[in-house]
Amino acid sequence: MRCQHCGHEVPEGSVFCNHCGYRMSKEVACSYCHQPMPSTSVFCPHCGKAVDNAVNIASQGAAAATPSKEHQPGPTYNEQRQAAQRAAQRSANAWQQPTPPTDDDDDDDDNDGGGRSNFNRNLIIGIVALAVLIGLLSMLKHCNSRENDRLEARADSLAIQAENSQDEIAVLGAELSRNNLTEDGATIGTAVKFNATDPDTPDRIVGVTYKNDADRPFIKIYKLTREGGGWKTELSQTKYFDGRNISMDNSSLIADAMYIPRAVKIDGKDYLYFGFLNHLKGEGEGGNGRVTLALFDVDNKKLTTLSYDGKIRSRSDGRQYVYSRGPLESTSGSERSFLRQEVANIGAIHVATQEEIDAEEEAKAKEEEEKALAGEENADAKWDHDNAENMDKLKEGEEVKMKPTQYDKPIINMKEIKEKLENDRYLVFLDTKGSVVGFNKSTRKYFTVYAGKNGAATGISLNGDNNVVIKTPNGSITYDLVHDKAKSN
Repeated sequence: MRCQHCGHEVPEGSVFCNHCGYRMSKEVACSYCHQPMPSTSVFCPHCGKAVDNAVNIASQGAAAATPSKEHQPGPTYNEQRQAAQRAAQRSANAWQQPTPPTDDDDDDDDNDGGGRSNFNRNLIIGIVALAVLIGLLSMLKHCNSRENDRLEARADSLAIQAENSQDEIAVLGAELSRNNLTEDGATIGTAVKFNATDPDTPDRIVGVTYKNDADRPFIKIYKLTREGGGWKTELSQTKYFDGRNISMDNSSLIADAMYIPRAVKIDGKDYLYFGFLNHLKGEGEGGNGRVTLALFDVDNKKLTTLSYDGKIRSRSDGRQYVYSRGPLESTSGSERSFLRQEVANIGAIHVATQEEIDAEEEAKAKEEEEKALAGEENADAKWDHDNAENMDKLKEGEEVKMKPTQYDKPIINMKEIKEKLENDRYLVFLDTKGSVVGFNKSTRKYFTVYAGKNGAATGISLNGDNNVVIKTPNGSITYDLVHDKAKSN
């Protein structure tokens, strides 16, 4: 025997096919004319009427294939394909299996009228089944298309046409996360896009991250290259800055975003231009600061820097800058020449002029000199230094205002005192070296009245309550202890 459904050979006398499970044909009685006919008949070979069971099976198949109106989770691709296959199989079986008679059929209907009615009914059923099948196939195609779109979107994790720096930073952040490159805890400082210029040069994004690590602060430079719908990400440079704090925001650099960072071309090559602070840790006003400007060669992955080092000072608006005498590196070469020109746009760098350098040198020398003259042991040397011009005027007979320096501790060796004068307000001493020292009883301060550089004093005397007369080899000087005025006699 052969199965009428799948065509495979089956053992003689089988009720069901041992390959597809289909019920083997047997004769049944027509429900209208009661003549014998095969069980798989759709129309009776004797009276021509449609077997009612075929209508019932087709209707049930169509109802089973209709999706529920209630919200259900979307079927998977395999489930949709299997459902469509089952619906098509049920519709095909509906034309082969016999159907029981219904109460609406009339045994006395003439054959011609019944045939036309059954033909119309079967035509409608066929149309409905075909529409259901087409709907299922369309839904399957739509779901499959959506699945493909989702998979493509996942593969192209960041097909973003970055038109501004914020988009580029978003692309860099997402790509670092997708490639498991965020474990270092670094912050994104900048990212700039380089648009494709020819078919051989795809879109690229170059970005910089930084971290003020407790042990080794660093910056990292990443290069992203467009590949199909996604990006190829590679770490191009890592640079460490031991003992320094790093900052890359434009507020700290006191710079306009239109100047830094940006993509630039130098000698026909693409560069990312950016900058950052890298001050010594814990340094504030007056401490050491540094601002570094950098160029990254996108194709050759080479980093060129130019750093300005100096004391940290504050502007009138409270923001800090580095007062520098010039760059630490040589400015030869096109890259560093470019960086030197860009310094004018970075408010966090002030390069001193030659006039400022000269004034600074003079102030420094004066500071060192004053430091050398500080202390009670240098009281005579300081008086001679501060009153050099006054002594010249005294020699010309002028009365001058002297510049004494007061000290909390004695500036004279009491064992070397040669003469001593005293009134209610002052003590005056002459030592063996020829220096004259006063002591104010009310303020408890010591001060030099005369130092022996212009000739050692040989004697002292009081002239009134507050004037002391100092005898020298070149004559005598009267010194007003209250007003610190002196005049040659």
